Amino acid sequence: MNFNNDDNSVSEFKEKVGEAAERILSWVEEDLPITVISHLDADGLAAAGIVGAMLERLKASFKIRIVKQLDEESLRELSSEANVPIIFADLGSGQKDLILSILPDSSVVILDHHQPLDLEVPGAVEVNPHYFGIDGAKHISSAGVAYFVAKAVSSDNVDLSPVAIVGALGDRQDCGKRRNLIGLNESIVVDASEANLVEVKFGLRLFGFESRPVVKSLEYTIDPLIPGLSGDFNACMNFLKRIGIPPADEDGNLRRMSDLTSQELRSLMVNLVKYMLSKGIESKEAESIMGTIYVLPRELPGSPLRDAREFASLLNACGRLGSPSIGVAVCMGRRGLILEKAEDLAAEYRRVLLKYVNWLTRNLDKVRRTQYLQVIYGGDVVDDRLVGTLMSIALSSRILSPKKVAVALASSSEDKIKVSVRADRKLVEKGLNLGLAIREAASAVGGTGGGHDVAAGAQIPAGSEEDFIRILDELIGKQLSGG
Repeated sequence: MNFNNDDNSVSEFKEKVGEAAERILSWVEEDLPITVISHLDADGLAAAGIVGAMLERLKASFKIRIVKQLDEESLRELSSEANVPIIFADLGSGQKDLILSILPDSSVVILDHHQPLDLEVPGAVEVNPHYFGIDGAKHISSAGVAYFVAKAVSSDNVDLSPVAIVGALGDRQDCGKRRNLIGLNESIVVDASEANLVEVKFGLRLFGFESRPVVKSLEYTIDPLIPGLSGDFNACMNFLKRIGIPPADEDGNLRRMSDLTSQELRSLMVNLVKYMLSKGIESKEAESIMGTIYVLPRELPGSPLRDAREFASLLNACGRLGSPSIGVAVCMGRRGLILEKAEDLAAEYRRVLLKYVNWLTRNLDKVRRTQYLQVIYGGDVVDDRLVGTLMSIALSSRILSPKKVAVALASSSEDKIKVSVRADRKLVEKGLNLGLAIREAASAVGGTGGGHDVAAGAQIPAGSEEDFIRILDELIGKQLSGG
Protein backbone atom coordinates (compact mmCIF):
# COMPACT_ATOMS: atom_id res chain seq x y z
CA MET A 1 0.00 0.00 0.00
CA ASN A 2 1.25 3.48 -0.83
CA PHE A 3 0.95 5.79 2.14
CA ASN A 4 0.37 9.51 2.04
CA ASN A 5 -0.86 12.31 4.23
CA ASP A 6 -2.32 14.55 1.54
CA ASP A 7 -5.26 16.83 2.25
CA ASN A 8 -7.80 14.50 0.61
CA SER A 9 -6.79 11.41 2.59
CA VAL A 10 -6.74 13.34 5.87
CA SER A 11 -10.10 14.93 5.06
CA GLU A 12 -11.64 11.52 4.32
CA PHE A 13 -10.11 10.11 7.51
CA LYS A 14 -11.67 12.92 9.53
CA GLU A 15 -15.05 12.29 7.89
CA LYS A 16 -14.93 8.74 9.26
CA VAL A 17 -13.82 10.17 12.63
CA GLY A 18 -16.94 12.35 12.60
CA GLU A 19 -19.09 9.31 11.84
CA ALA A 20 -17.66 7.49 14.88
CA ALA A 21 -18.23 10.56 17.07
CA GLU A 22 -21.87 10.73 15.96
CA ARG A 23 -22.39 7.03 16.69
CA ILE A 24 -20.95 7.38 20.20
CA LEU A 25 -23.04 10.50 20.90
CA SER A 26 -26.17 8.65 19.79
CA TRP A 27 -25.42 5.87 22.29
CA VAL A 28 -24.97 8.44 25.05
CA GLU A 29 -28.23 10.20 24.14
CA GLU A 30 -30.04 6.86 24.34
CA ASP A 31 -28.41 6.32 27.77
CA LEU A 32 -26.94 3.00 26.64
CA PRO A 33 -24.18 1.43 28.77
CA ILE A 34 -20.99 1.34 26.69
CA THR A 35 -18.17 -1.19 26.93
CA VAL A 36 -14.67 -0.08 25.92
CA ILE A 37 -12.18 -2.83 25.03
CA SER A 38 -8.52 -1.95 24.58
CA HIS A 39 -5.04 -3.45 24.54
CA LEU A 40 -2.64 -3.55 27.49
CA ASP A 41 0.31 -1.69 25.91
CA ALA A 42 1.01 2.04 26.34
CA ASP A 43 -0.90 3.01 23.20
CA GLY A 44 -3.86 0.84 24.16
CA LEU A 45 -4.04 2.26 27.69
CA ALA A 46 -3.67 5.82 26.34
CA ALA A 47 -6.47 5.19 23.84
CA ALA A 48 -8.69 3.73 26.58
CA GLY A 49 -7.91 6.71 28.82
CA ILE A 50 -8.87 9.18 26.10
CA VAL A 51 -12.12 7.35 25.34
CA GLY A 52 -12.83 7.01 29.07
CA ALA A 53 -12.25 10.72 29.74
CA MET A 54 -14.47 11.62 26.78
CA LEU A 55 -17.31 9.37 28.01
CA GLU A 56 -16.91 10.57 31.60
CA ARG A 57 -17.31 14.18 30.45
CA LEU A 58 -20.45 13.16 28.56
CA LYS A 59 -21.74 11.61 31.81
CA ALA A 60 -22.13 8.33 29.95
CA SER A 61 -22.51 4.93 31.57
CA PHE A 62 -19.45 2.91 30.59
CA LYS A 63 -16.86 0.37 31.65
CA ILE A 64 -13.37 -0.29 30.35
CA ARG A 65 -11.82 -3.73 29.87
CA ILE A 66 -8.17 -4.21 29.00
CA VAL A 67 -7.14 -7.44 27.27
CA LYS A 68 -3.83 -9.04 26.34
CA GLN A 69 -5.32 -9.82 22.96
CA LEU A 70 -8.73 -9.95 21.34
CA ASP A 71 -9.45 -13.63 20.87
CA GLU A 72 -12.45 -15.92 20.70
CA GLU A 73 -12.54 -16.38 24.46
CA SER A 74 -12.66 -12.66 25.30
CA LEU A 75 -15.27 -12.00 22.62
CA ARG A 76 -17.50 -14.82 23.89
CA GLU A 77 -17.49 -13.15 27.30
CA LEU A 78 -18.83 -10.02 25.61
CA SER A 79 -21.49 -11.96 23.70
CA SER A 80 -23.29 -12.66 26.98
CA GLU A 81 -23.84 -8.94 27.59
CA ALA A 82 -27.03 -8.50 25.56
CA ASN A 83 -25.85 -6.38 22.63
CA VAL A 84 -24.19 -3.64 24.67
CA PRO A 85 -22.52 -1.03 22.39
CA ILE A 86 -18.78 -1.69 22.17
CA ILE A 87 -15.83 0.58 21.38
CA PHE A 88 -12.73 -1.40 20.39
CA ALA A 89 -9.52 0.62 20.76
CA ASP A 90 -6.06 -0.45 19.55
CA LEU A 91 -7.55 -3.73 18.37
CA GLY A 92 -10.51 -4.93 16.33
CA SER A 93 -9.40 -4.26 12.76
CA GLY A 94 -7.41 -7.48 12.64
CA GLN A 95 -10.12 -9.51 14.38
CA LYS A 96 -13.19 -8.52 12.37
CA ASP A 97 -13.79 -12.14 11.39
CA LEU A 98 -14.17 -13.06 15.07
CA ILE A 99 -16.32 -10.00 15.80
CA LEU A 100 -18.56 -10.89 12.88
CA SER A 101 -19.01 -14.51 13.94
CA ILE A 102 -19.34 -14.00 17.70
CA LEU A 103 -20.96 -10.54 17.96
CA PRO A 104 -23.02 -10.33 14.75
CA ASP A 105 -25.75 -8.13 16.21
CA SER A 106 -23.68 -5.78 18.37
CA SER A 107 -23.34 -2.07 17.71
CA VAL A 108 -19.61 -1.52 17.27
CA VAL A 109 -17.07 1.28 16.83
CA ILE A 110 -13.48 0.29 16.04
CA LEU A 111 -10.65 2.78 16.67
CA ASP A 112 -7.52 1.03 15.47
CA HIS A 113 -4.29 1.60 13.55
CA HIS A 114 -3.20 -1.97 12.84
CA GLN A 115 -3.42 -3.50 9.37
CA PRO A 116 -7.10 -4.38 8.88
CA LEU A 117 -8.64 -7.58 7.58
CA ASP A 118 -10.25 -7.17 4.17
CA LEU A 119 -13.68 -7.70 5.65
CA GLU A 120 -16.61 -5.49 6.57
CA VAL A 121 -18.63 -5.79 9.76
CA PRO A 122 -22.18 -4.65 8.85
CA GLY A 123 -23.29 -1.67 10.90
CA ALA A 124 -19.86 -1.09 12.48
CA VAL A 125 -18.00 2.21 12.23
CA GLU A 126 -14.31 1.47 11.76
CA VAL A 127 -11.80 4.31 11.96
CA ASN A 128 -8.47 3.03 10.69
CA PRO A 129 -5.86 5.22 8.94
CA HIS A 130 -4.86 2.41 6.55
CA TYR A 131 -8.16 2.79 4.66
CA PHE A 132 -7.15 6.34 3.78
CA GLY A 133 -3.58 5.69 2.69
CA ILE A 134 -2.19 6.85 6.05
CA ASP A 135 0.50 4.67 7.62
CA GLY A 136 -0.76 3.42 10.98
CA ALA A 137 2.71 2.18 11.93
CA LYS A 138 4.35 5.61 11.63
CA HIS A 139 1.86 8.47 11.30
CA ILE A 140 -0.80 7.83 13.94
CA SER A 141 -1.41 5.47 16.85
CA SER A 142 -4.70 4.26 18.27
CA ALA A 143 -4.46 6.92 20.97
CA GLY A 144 -4.26 9.43 18.13
CA VAL A 145 -7.34 7.94 16.46
CA ALA A 146 -9.18 8.09 19.80
CA TYR A 147 -8.05 11.70 20.27
CA PHE A 148 -9.46 12.81 16.91
CA VAL A 149 -12.79 11.15 17.77
CA ALA A 150 -12.83 12.81 21.22
CA LYS A 151 -12.03 16.17 19.62
CA ALA A 152 -14.88 15.66 17.13
CA VAL A 153 -17.21 14.98 20.06
CA SER A 154 -16.13 18.23 21.76
CA SER A 155 -13.36 20.73 21.06
CA ASP A 156 -12.85 20.86 24.85
CA ASN A 157 -11.18 17.46 24.53
CA VAL A 158 -8.10 19.07 22.97
CA ASP A 159 -6.65 18.83 26.49
CA LEU A 160 -6.36 15.07 25.88
CA SER A 161 -3.77 15.68 23.14
CA PRO A 162 -0.79 15.01 25.48
CA VAL A 163 -2.13 11.51 26.14
CA ALA A 164 -2.26 10.88 22.38
CA ILE A 165 1.37 12.01 22.12
CA VAL A 166 2.26 9.56 24.89
CA GLY A 167 0.47 6.74 23.06
CA ALA A 168 2.35 7.43 19.83
CA LEU A 169 5.71 7.48 21.64
CA GLY A 170 4.77 4.25 23.40
CA ASP A 171 4.27 2.67 19.98
CA ARG A 172 7.69 3.92 18.81
CA GLN A 173 6.28 6.30 16.24
CA ASP A 174 9.02 8.88 16.83
CA CYS A 175 10.46 7.94 13.44
CA GLY A 176 11.23 11.40 12.03
CA LYS A 177 14.84 12.32 11.28
CA ARG A 178 15.18 13.96 14.71
CA ARG A 179 13.31 11.13 16.46
CA ASN A 180 10.20 13.29 16.25
CA LEU A 181 6.54 12.48 15.61
CA ILE A 182 5.37 12.89 12.02
CA GLY A 183 2.18 12.79 9.96
CA LEU A 184 -1.10 13.06 11.86
CA ASN A 185 0.86 12.68 15.10
CA GLU A 186 2.58 15.96 14.28
CA SER A 187 -0.79 17.68 13.93
CA ILE A 188 -1.67 16.44 17.43
CA VAL A 189 1.59 17.97 18.69
CA VAL A 190 0.52 21.26 17.05
CA ASP A 191 -2.84 21.09 18.89
CA ALA A 192 -1.05 20.49 22.18
CA SER A 193 1.52 23.23 21.53
CA GLU A 194 -1.13 25.81 20.71
CA ALA A 195 -2.91 24.95 23.97
CA ASN A 196 0.40 25.18 25.90
CA LEU A 197 0.12 21.51 26.79
CA VAL A 198 3.47 20.39 25.36
CA GLU A 199 6.93 21.87 24.93
CA VAL A 200 9.06 20.40 22.15
CA LYS A 201 12.84 20.40 22.60
CA PHE A 202 15.88 18.73 21.05
CA GLY A 203 18.37 17.06 23.35
CA LEU A 204 19.39 13.84 25.05
CA ARG A 205 16.75 11.11 24.99
CA LEU A 206 17.70 9.87 28.43
CA PHE A 207 14.96 8.33 30.55
CA GLY A 208 13.12 11.02 32.50
CA PHE A 209 15.78 13.61 31.74
CA GLU A 210 13.28 16.36 32.61
CA SER A 211 12.31 14.92 35.96
CA ARG A 212 15.23 12.95 37.39
CA PRO A 213 18.82 13.56 38.48
CA VAL A 214 21.20 13.17 35.54
CA VAL A 215 22.87 10.09 37.04
CA LYS A 216 19.46 8.43 37.53
CA SER A 217 18.46 9.26 33.94
CA LEU A 218 21.59 7.49 32.72
CA GLU A 219 20.98 4.50 35.00
CA TYR A 220 17.33 4.14 34.01
CA THR A 221 17.87 4.46 30.24
CA ILE A 222 17.35 1.01 28.76
CA ASP A 223 16.03 2.01 25.34
CA PRO A 224 18.46 2.68 23.78
CA LEU A 225 20.59 0.42 25.92
CA ILE A 226 23.89 1.99 27.01
CA PRO A 227 26.25 -0.96 27.62
CA GLY A 228 28.01 -0.74 30.96
CA LEU A 229 25.82 2.15 32.17
CA SER A 230 22.18 1.06 31.88
CA GLY A 231 21.07 -0.28 35.25
CA ASP A 232 24.37 0.44 37.03
CA PHE A 233 24.21 3.49 39.33
CA ASN A 234 27.88 3.38 40.37
CA ALA A 235 29.07 3.09 36.76
CA CYS A 236 26.95 6.12 35.85
CA MET A 237 28.38 8.11 38.77
CA ASN A 238 31.93 7.24 37.66
CA PHE A 239 31.17 8.10 34.02
CA LEU A 240 29.96 11.59 34.94
CA LYS A 241 32.98 12.20 37.16
CA ARG A 242 35.33 10.95 34.43
CA ILE A 243 34.00 13.47 31.90
CA GLY A 244 34.21 16.32 34.40
CA ILE A 245 30.55 16.64 35.38
CA PRO A 246 29.96 16.51 39.16
CA PRO A 247 26.91 14.24 39.66
CA ALA A 248 26.06 15.99 42.95
CA ASP A 249 26.33 19.54 44.28
CA GLU A 250 28.35 20.65 47.31
CA ASP A 251 25.52 19.63 49.65
CA GLY A 252 25.43 16.13 48.20
CA ASN A 253 22.18 16.63 46.26
CA LEU A 254 22.14 14.84 42.91
CA ARG A 255 22.13 17.37 40.06
CA ARG A 256 19.34 17.57 37.49
CA MET A 257 19.52 18.69 33.87
CA SER A 258 18.47 22.20 34.89
CA ASP A 259 21.54 22.33 37.18
CA LEU A 260 23.99 21.67 34.33
CA THR A 261 25.74 24.51 32.55
CA SER A 262 25.40 24.67 28.76
CA GLN A 263 29.04 23.55 28.52
CA GLU A 264 28.37 20.54 30.78
CA LEU A 265 25.32 19.61 28.76
CA ARG A 266 27.32 19.71 25.50
CA SER A 267 30.07 17.66 27.12
CA LEU A 268 27.55 15.04 28.26
CA MET A 269 26.10 14.76 24.74
CA VAL A 270 29.49 14.45 23.03
CA ASN A 271 31.01 12.07 25.56
CA LEU A 272 27.95 9.83 25.70
CA VAL A 273 28.03 9.35 21.92
CA LYS A 274 31.80 8.69 22.07
CA TYR A 275 31.27 6.16 24.86
CA MET A 276 28.60 4.29 22.90
CA LEU A 277 30.84 4.20 19.82
CA SER A 278 33.64 2.78 21.97
CA LYS A 279 31.27 -0.04 22.96
CA GLY A 280 30.85 -1.05 19.31
CA ILE A 281 27.52 0.66 18.71
CA GLU A 282 27.15 1.96 15.14
CA SER A 283 27.36 5.75 14.75
CA LYS A 284 23.74 6.12 13.67
CA GLU A 285 22.54 4.20 16.71
CA ALA A 286 24.86 6.06 19.08
CA GLU A 287 23.62 9.38 17.74
CA SER A 288 20.03 8.22 18.31
CA ILE A 289 20.59 9.06 21.99
CA MET A 290 19.90 12.59 20.70
CA GLY A 291 16.39 13.43 19.63
CA THR A 292 13.15 15.33 20.12
CA ILE A 293 11.86 15.54 23.68
CA TYR A 294 8.19 16.15 24.48
CA VAL A 295 7.73 17.86 27.84
CA LEU A 296 4.27 18.10 29.43
CA PRO A 297 4.47 21.38 31.42
CA ARG A 298 1.21 20.87 33.32
CA GLU A 299 2.73 17.91 35.13
CA LEU A 300 4.70 18.79 38.25
CA PRO A 301 8.50 19.14 38.07
CA GLY A 302 9.93 15.79 39.13
CA SER A 303 6.81 13.88 38.03
CA PRO A 304 7.37 10.75 35.89
CA LEU A 305 4.62 12.12 33.63
CA ARG A 306 6.47 15.30 32.69
CA ASP A 307 8.61 13.59 30.03
CA ALA A 308 6.15 12.02 27.56
CA ARG A 309 8.48 9.07 26.88
CA GLU A 310 8.75 8.30 30.58
CA PHE A 311 4.94 8.59 30.79
CA ALA A 312 4.69 5.99 28.00
CA SER A 313 7.09 3.66 29.81
CA LEU A 314 5.00 4.01 32.98
CA LEU A 315 1.89 2.98 31.02
CA ASN A 316 3.69 -0.03 29.58
CA ALA A 317 4.67 -1.00 33.12
CA CYS A 318 1.07 -0.82 34.32
CA GLY A 319 -0.26 -2.86 31.41
CA ARG A 320 2.43 -5.48 31.23
CA LEU A 321 2.75 -6.06 34.97
CA GLY A 322 -0.93 -6.76 35.46
CA SER A 323 -2.36 -3.40 36.58
CA PRO A 324 -3.74 -1.80 33.40
CA SER A 325 -6.52 -0.01 35.29
CA ILE A 326 -3.86 2.07 37.06
CA GLY A 327 -2.50 3.22 33.71
CA VAL A 328 -5.94 4.06 32.33
CA ALA A 329 -6.75 6.03 35.49
CA VAL A 330 -3.55 8.07 35.11
CA CYS A 331 -4.48 8.83 31.49
CA MET A 332 -7.90 9.99 32.70
CA GLY A 333 -6.23 12.50 35.00
CA ARG A 334 -6.04 10.63 38.29
CA ARG A 335 -2.94 11.34 40.39
CA GLY A 336 -2.12 10.94 44.13
CA LEU A 337 -2.04 7.33 45.32
CA ILE A 338 -2.84 6.08 41.80
CA LEU A 339 0.32 7.72 40.46
CA GLU A 340 2.38 6.40 43.38
CA LYS A 341 1.27 2.86 42.53
CA ALA A 342 2.13 3.48 38.87
CA GLU A 343 5.62 4.67 39.86
CA ASP A 344 6.18 1.48 41.86
CA LEU A 345 5.17 -0.57 38.81
CA ALA A 346 7.49 1.48 36.58
CA ALA A 347 10.46 0.76 38.87
CA GLU A 348 9.68 -2.97 38.81
CA TYR A 349 9.24 -2.87 35.02
CA ARG A 350 12.70 -1.34 34.54
CA ARG A 351 14.22 -3.96 36.83
CA VAL A 352 12.54 -6.88 35.05
CA LEU A 353 13.33 -5.56 31.57
CA LEU A 354 16.99 -5.08 32.43
CA LYS A 355 17.06 -8.63 33.80
CA TYR A 356 15.66 -9.92 30.49
CA VAL A 357 18.11 -7.84 28.45
CA ASN A 358 20.99 -9.28 30.48
CA TRP A 359 19.56 -12.80 30.06
CA LEU A 360 19.41 -12.35 26.29
CA THR A 361 22.95 -10.92 26.14
CA ARG A 362 24.27 -13.95 28.06
CA ASN A 363 22.39 -16.39 25.82
CA LEU A 364 23.13 -15.05 22.34
CA ASP A 365 24.73 -18.39 21.48
CA LYS A 366 21.28 -19.96 21.87
CA VAL A 367 19.64 -17.66 19.32
CA ARG A 368 18.50 -19.80 16.40
CA ARG A 369 19.14 -18.31 12.99
CA THR A 370 17.33 -19.26 9.80
CA GLN A 371 17.74 -17.58 6.42
CA TYR A 372 15.59 -14.59 7.37
CA LEU A 373 14.92 -14.96 11.10
CA GLN A 374 16.71 -14.85 14.44
CA VAL A 375 14.60 -16.76 16.95
CA ILE A 376 14.67 -16.53 20.74
CA TYR A 377 12.88 -19.15 22.81
CA GLY A 378 11.88 -17.39 26.03
CA GLY A 379 9.89 -20.33 27.37
CA ASP A 380 8.88 -19.62 30.96
CA VAL A 381 11.92 -17.40 31.58
CA VAL A 382 10.49 -14.32 29.87
CA ASP A 383 7.00 -13.03 30.70
CA ASP A 384 4.98 -13.29 27.49
CA ARG A 385 3.69 -9.73 28.06
CA LEU A 386 7.23 -8.34 27.82
CA VAL A 387 8.72 -10.29 24.89
CA GLY A 388 7.74 -7.62 22.36
CA THR A 389 9.43 -4.86 24.36
CA LEU A 390 12.51 -7.04 24.78
CA MET A 391 12.72 -7.60 21.01
CA SER A 392 12.35 -3.88 20.31
CA ILE A 393 15.19 -3.03 22.71
CA ALA A 394 17.37 -5.86 21.36
CA LEU A 395 17.01 -4.55 17.81
CA SER A 396 17.34 -0.84 18.58
CA SER A 397 20.41 -1.52 20.73
CA ARG A 398 21.87 -3.92 18.15
CA ILE A 399 22.01 -6.83 20.55
CA LEU A 400 20.34 -8.61 17.64
CA SER A 401 21.17 -7.99 14.00
CA PRO A 402 18.99 -5.50 12.10
CA LYS A 403 19.54 -7.58 8.95
CA LYS A 404 17.16 -10.33 10.08
CA VAL A 405 13.69 -10.37 11.59
CA ALA A 406 13.68 -10.86 15.38
CA VAL A 407 11.22 -13.48 16.64
CA ALA A 408 10.58 -14.28 20.30
CA LEU A 409 8.41 -17.09 21.64
CA ALA A 410 7.23 -17.37 25.23
CA SER A 411 4.73 -19.57 27.05
CA SER A 412 1.39 -17.81 27.32
CA SER A 413 -0.48 -20.69 28.95
CA GLU A 414 -0.27 -24.47 29.06
CA ASP A 415 -1.49 -24.82 25.50
CA LYS A 416 -0.60 -21.48 23.87
CA ILE A 417 2.59 -19.72 22.80
CA LYS A 418 2.94 -15.94 22.49
CA VAL A 419 4.96 -14.77 19.49
CA SER A 420 6.40 -11.26 19.11
CA VAL A 421 8.11 -10.22 15.89
CA ARG A 422 10.09 -7.04 15.22
CA ALA A 423 12.15 -5.75 12.28
CA ASP A 424 14.35 -2.86 11.28
CA ARG A 425 12.56 -0.33 9.07
CA LYS A 426 15.14 -0.90 6.32
CA LEU A 427 13.66 -4.37 5.80
CA VAL A 428 10.19 -2.83 5.46
CA GLU A 429 11.60 -0.58 2.73
CA LYS A 430 12.67 -3.78 0.92
CA GLY A 431 9.12 -5.17 0.95
CA LEU A 432 8.73 -6.75 4.38
CA ASN A 433 5.27 -6.71 5.95
CA LEU A 434 5.33 -8.54 9.27
CA GLY A 435 1.62 -8.03 9.96
CA LEU A 436 0.60 -9.92 6.83
CA ALA A 437 3.29 -12.60 7.18
CA ILE A 438 2.56 -13.41 10.80
CA ARG A 439 -1.20 -13.43 10.21
CA GLU A 440 -0.78 -16.05 7.46
CA ALA A 441 1.80 -18.13 9.35
CA ALA A 442 -0.27 -18.15 12.54
CA SER A 443 -3.44 -19.07 10.67
CA ALA A 444 -1.63 -21.98 8.98
CA VAL A 445 -0.92 -23.59 12.37
CA GLY A 446 -4.31 -22.83 13.93
CA GLY A 447 -3.40 -19.57 15.64
CA THR A 448 -4.17 -15.89 15.20
CA GLY A 449 -1.90 -12.95 14.48
CA GLY A 450 -1.40 -9.56 12.87
CA GLY A 451 -0.08 -6.07 13.49
CA HIS A 452 2.06 -3.60 11.55
CA ASP A 453 4.62 -3.96 8.77
CA VAL A 454 7.47 -3.39 11.23
CA ALA A 455 6.05 -5.10 14.35
CA ALA A 456 3.51 -7.85 14.85
CA GLY A 457 2.38 -10.56 17.22
CA ALA A 458 0.59 -13.88 17.30
CA GLN A 459 -0.75 -16.59 19.54
CA ILE A 460 -0.20 -20.14 18.34
CA PRO A 461 -0.91 -23.62 19.76
CA ALA A 462 1.88 -25.12 21.86
CA GLY A 463 3.71 -27.71 19.78
CA SER A 464 3.29 -25.82 16.51
CA GLU A 465 6.40 -23.64 16.96
CA GLU A 466 8.61 -25.43 14.41
CA ASP A 467 5.97 -25.39 11.68
CA PHE A 468 5.23 -21.74 12.43
CA ILE A 469 8.91 -20.72 12.18
CA ARG A 470 9.34 -22.65 8.92
CA ILE A 471 6.25 -21.07 7.34
CA LEU A 472 7.12 -17.57 8.59
CA ASP A 473 10.66 -17.87 7.21
CA GLU A 474 9.27 -18.87 3.80
CA LEU A 475 6.71 -16.05 3.74
CA ILE A 476 9.26 -13.40 4.70
CA GLY A 477 11.64 -14.77 2.08
CA LYS A 478 8.95 -14.31 -0.57
CA GLN A 479 8.25 -10.75 0.58
CA LEU A 480 11.91 -9.74 0.52
CA SER A 481 12.52 -11.36 -2.85
CA GLY A 482 9.46 -9.69 -4.35
CA GLY A 483 7.67 -13.00 -4.75
